[in-house]
Amino acid sequence: MNNNMINNNVNDNLFIENNKLKTELNTYKQENEKLKNRIQELNEENSKLDEELVKAYMIISNKNDNQNSQQKDINEIIKLNELIQMKDNIINNLTLQIQNNMKKSVNFDDILFVHFISSIQKINCPIKCLKTDTFAEVEEQLYKQYEDYRETNNNFITKGKLVLRFKKICENGIQNGDKVQLINDSEDE
Repeated sequence: MNNNMINNNVNDNLFIENNKLKTELNTYKQENEKLKNRIQELNEENSKLDEELVKAYMIISNKNDNQNSQQKDINEIIKLNELIQMKDNIINNLTLQIQNNMKKSVNFDDILFVHFISSIQKINCPIKCLKTDTFAEVEEQLYKQYEDYRETNNNFITKGKLVLRFKKICENGIQNGDKVQLINDSEDE
C-alpha cells in the first residue's frame, strides 16, 4: 500500500471520527436543553406548591376551634412539604445531570489526532485524544490496538524530542496530526 493510499485512509478515518464527535456534541447539547426545560417546569411546580402551602397555613390559623379540621390541615401541609422536598430533589438531580453533560461536552478545538508510526512501519495509526490528556492515556489507547507493544520497553519521539509520558499532549508540544515515532529496542535487532 503506498503512502497516498495510507494517508487517504487515515484522512477518511479522521473525517468519520470528526463527524461522530460533532453528532455526539449535538446530542449532549439537546439533552442539556431538555434538562433545562424540565428544571424550569419543576421550578414552576414548586412555586405553585409554595402557594398552596401558604394557603394551607392560612387555613390552619383560621380553624383553631375545630381539632379534627386542624389535624386534616396539618396532614395536608405535611404532604405538601414532602412533595416540595421531592421536587427539590428532582431539580438537584437534573442540575447535576446538566453539570455532568457539560463536563462531557468537549470543544472541537481541543480534539486532535496523534499519528503513531514505528521505525519498521509496523505501526501507522492515528489516535484521537484531547490536548489535556496525558501522553500515557493516549499511549494506552495505542496499546489497545497493538497489544504486542505493551510488553516492550518503548520510547516516543516527536519533532526530534523525547515525549514525556506523564505530561499533557499540549505540554509535550504535540499538535493535531503530528507524527510520534515509537522507538522500540527489540525492533532494531
